[in-house]
Amino acid sequence: MKNLIIAAVGNNSCHTEWLTGQVNFDTCLIYYGDNIEKSTAYQQQATHFVLAKGQKYHLIKNFIDANPDLLAQYEYIWMPDDDVSINANQINRLFQIAKEKQLWLCQPAMTGYTSHPFTKPRPFSFMRFTNFVEVLAPLMSIDTLLLLKDTFQLNESAWGLEFLWNHKLNAPKNRIAIIDKIKMWHTRPVGKDYARFSTHPAEELRMINDKFNLQLNLNDLKKGFKTYKVIYGL
Repeated sequence: MKNLIIAAVGNNSCHTEWLTGQVNFDTCLIYYGDNIEKSTAYQQQATHFVLAKGQKYHLIKNFIDANPDLLAQYEYIWMPDDDVSINANQINRLFQIAKEKQLWLCQPAMTGYTSHPFTKPRPFSFMRFTNFVEVLAPLMSIDTLLLLKDTFQLNESAWGLEFLWNHKLNAPKNRIAIIDKIKMWHTRPVGKDYARFSTHPAEELRMINDKFNLQLNLNDLKKGFKTYKVIYGL
């Protein structure tokens, strides 16, 4: 079974770094820009290519729904933001660890600009089982993806989806993980301009919390982050 990256990419995408080295995965680039030269170059770099505009997870959901037979070829799918810096060797290893550990949902540890210190690499940790993987760059098994894809269009900002994913997976203690051995660099500051959304993300988070009875502490989300087990030193 093969592995796939699906990414919504703009004119300053870091995806060329993902393709540096030996590439053991396919790529689907969903280009939302208007630069013809960029579009042509991206299409040549990608295994699958789409021109479309919209929010990241809306675009990904549309691609999944339109290509069920294609998706069935893949075992794991990674969905990073286009401002994530990481090379092909690290991505290959990420897919390998996910398969070896039979993970349903995981991500590399985050360096650079971070929203949640919880995702930063933990010293001496190889990986840790958690209840939280950020929407910025989740890796899912194909079964997890098909189970969770209907959540992708619940709102525009994707705020709250991380906690909902854990809920929908019945809060497993050994299938969701942050891989500290693999580190990605988030190269751009976390966005604070929410004018592009019709509803403020904080309100979208509240709506997700209320609709699914997630019982989050909306004033201190850090209290909802859990680490179940740390695997050291491998």
